[in-house]
Amino acid sequence: MIRRDRRLLLVTRIWPTPDAPSSGIFVANRCRGMTNVTVARARHQHRHWILALLGFAWDTLRIRGRFDGVEAHVVYPAGLVGWAVARLRRVPVLVYAHGTDVREAPNRGPGYRWFTRWVVRHADAIVTNSTDTAAHVRRLGRDPIVAPPGIPLEEWVPTPRPAQRRVLYLGGRNRRKGYEVASQLADTLVGPGLREVQPDEVRSLIADHDVVLVPSTAEPFGLVAVEAIASGRWVVASDVGGLRDIVIEGVNGTLVRQGEFAAALAAVPDYDPAAVAATARRFSLERWQAALEKVWSDLDRGGRS
Repeated sequence: MIRRDRRLLLVTRIWPTPDAPSSGIFVANRCRGMTNVTVARARHQHRHWILALLGFAWDTLRIRGRFDGVEAHVVYPAGLVGWAVARLRRVPVLVYAHGTDVREAPNRGPGYRWFTRWVVRHADAIVTNSTDTAAHVRRLGRDPIVAPPGIPLEEWVPTPRPAQRRVLYLGGRNRRKGYEVASQLADTLVGPGLREVQPDEVRSLIADHDVVLVPSTAEPFGLVAVEAIASGRWVVASDVGGLRDIVIEGVNGTLVRQGEFAAALAAVPDYDPAAVAATARRFSLERWQAALEKVWSDLDRGGRS
């Protein structure tokens, strides 16, 4: 049962903005329907990381009110700021690893690596989005809880397939999202660096296409794949990362190995949108919020997750 009176201070580096409406949309979804959440966002864009970190911490420390816990998204810097604030307020801190924050830690500078590892090992609870991201967290010294992000399924409903086969790519001009592959195979390409789209337009774009292409070279989770499947559309995705937790081969999509995307697109079956959409029920927003509430309930009882 979700405790509705729980007062959380949610500390985050990622949040939707008018210029980047898809950035951190999963964190905004986390707060949906929760009336006792205060959001502390990183606003400072100083070039020097110390000044940016101090500005983020100062803004968060100035927030007034009484809280039962601090929840931070992502591990660094939000997790570090969240840990410090939680200790000053003498409340527990839950840190949610979103993927890039822990996967890239070995490739960053020594300060980033040290702080990331320190937060992972000292937070009261570490939660993450996929089995793939969990493996990266374990390399930093902690066994996390896996609680995949959810979406408001009532807003992503199956629609009849269009008469013409058309392929949609939503990853923007991002090499990690597989832009170079998509530019050769997709009929419509949108996203950061191409054309930003609002969530309402994403839904209509998905409805206007028969297949959603997700050719990522690395993908901690894959929210686009969840949204496409919930909309009753077949997903052709790379066999990497969190996409393996989302795409069920031959049921709601195709997992591509060795770059055979053209062949996979040519072999998309005559699928039923309703049957595809039914496989997204495990990614409901209510289920995600309930999973995080269970972690908080365990912390209430003095446990460490």
